[in-house]
Amino acid sequence: MEKNYFLAKWLNGEITEETLMEHVSEDEIRAYKKIISATNQLESPSFDAQENLEKIKKAHAKTTVKKLNYAHYLYRIVAVFAVIITSYYFISTKNTSYTTNLAEKITFELPDQSEVHLNADSKITFKAKNWENNRTLNLQGEAYFSVKKGAKFTVNSNLGSVQVLGTKFNVIEREQYFEVNCYEGLVSVTSENETVKVPAGSSYKILNEVSQFSNNTNKTIPAWLQNSSSFKSMPYKYVVKELERQYNISIEYDVKYENVLFTGSFMHSNIELALQAISIPLNLTYEISSNKKVHLKLDETSITNSDKQKND
Repeated sequence: MEKNYFLAKWLNGEITEETLMEHVSEDEIRAYKKIISATNQLESPSFDAQENLEKIKKAHAKTTVKKLNYAHYLYRIVAVFAVIITSYYFISTKNTSYTTNLAEKITFELPDQSEVHLNADSKITFKAKNWENNRTLNLQGEAYFSVKKGAKFTVNSNLGSVQVLGTKFNVIEREQYFEVNCYEGLVSVTSENETVKVPAGSSYKILNEVSQFSNNTNKTIPAWLQNSSSFKSMPYKYVVKELERQYNISIEYDVKYENVLFTGSFMHSNIELALQAISIPLNLTYEISSNKKVHLKLDETSITNSDKQKND
């Protein structure tokens, strides 16, 4: 430490070399002289204090303090919240929809795990994301519901609505035709003119604005879940329409048969047998063309045979 002290005083010119030699060896002094000589050859960068001061002043003059626009940021925050609220509203009000085509049936579950079977050419919409606050389904066509115990919801159609609580029932809504069949539990059916309680084994029907209550339903599930369609005293036009739905075909027939009452059934698995089932009872025959068209016409052979029997 003492050696460094005297070296520093020598470098600052405060003592002579002779005085330094009393404390430091000649070899060390020669080494320090070489270092000093090499250092002196290095050029330090030029520095104009006044010039640099002027540059700093100019830069400072150009720099402006930007005031925060709190209103702008507030508007942005409000806009973000508006987007969030709008998105939530859109999601919660968006309809979930299930649709079947001709000759198609599907099964799905509601948010409360109730099971729905949707018949051909039918549609159901509801708000799945907002189910807890809006347990309403809108039905076009036909559907069978197996409701989970304790679950509540309402099925709306153009001709009436059904309120349910842990039950099994079928709803049909077609043109001027509305029918509810209850297979288990109890449902409350509301139409334009009345509200009716329909217990298990009963049905409520509106056909051409005429309502009818019946308690002779002894089936456990609707016929269409077993791939058949069944009718009791139904106008023929509804029978033909249902066959068209199940087989995705077009049927032409004389309009005079539209309101003839039909009782019977047809299967969904064989079009030939199905056509026979709906044509023979009315003394009709059918022709199937290649473009999915069917023509029903009077069976002339049947009439001829009948006339022969009368003459005999």
